[in-house]
Amino acid sequence: MLDVGGVLVESPFVSAIRWGERWQLPMEAFGAIFGEYARAVEPGEEPPLWHEVECGRVPLADFVVHMGEALDHLLGADHPARGLAADDFNPFAGAAGHPQVAQLARDAAAAGLGTAILTNNVREWGSWREIVPLDAFDHVVDSSEVGLRKPDPAIYELTTTLLGVEPGSVLFLDDHDGNLDAAAEYGWNVQLVSTDVDAAVEAARSFLESGVGGGG
Repeated sequence: MLDVGGVLVESPFVSAIRWGERWQLPMEAFGAIFGEYARAVEPGEEPPLWHEVECGRVPLADFVVHMGEALDHLLGADHPARGLAADDFNPFAGAAGHPQVAQLARDAAAAGLGTAILTNNVREWGSWREIVPLDAFDHVVDSSEVGLRKPDPAIYELTTTLLGVEPGSVLFLDDHDGNLDAAAEYGWNVQLVSTDVDAAVEAARSFLESGVGGGG
């Protein structure tokens, strides 16, 4: 089971910084744009707008309007980022893939293991599908398509059901501790992917070769 940003392709945070540099955004802008990504939502609480975008319930264009308002006090009158449109806001544009992770997925599939992508993503940012080996995966669980996002336990349950395996046989690679903590609580085996992608792939291969994992 593989995440996209930070696992199959480069970290979305690295991509976002590169995107921000192109638009000459100050560092404070990143907090205004992505600050609510990891915010935990209590039962009955209104979710942050960014969560709704990733669940496919709010179009990216609406968020970009909100983003412009949040950045207003940080940008000078002639700043190039004023008037950003949704088509301008795609940190994944030009993101590089991680070939060693793609090969891990292919090898798992060739070994007969169930494989899936599980990603929090934005519907309008589908360009990542062009740089990952989709044919190596049995299922793609995209938050913007299923209306759920990590770390909601329901998205782990959905993915497990699609694979038709027990939670304890799943190995999940993600670059975000909060997503992994929730997955482990659900019963999955987890592997953090940090800047040392090769080490994470090696650990995943060792786990799969041990015969414990029945999911990819």
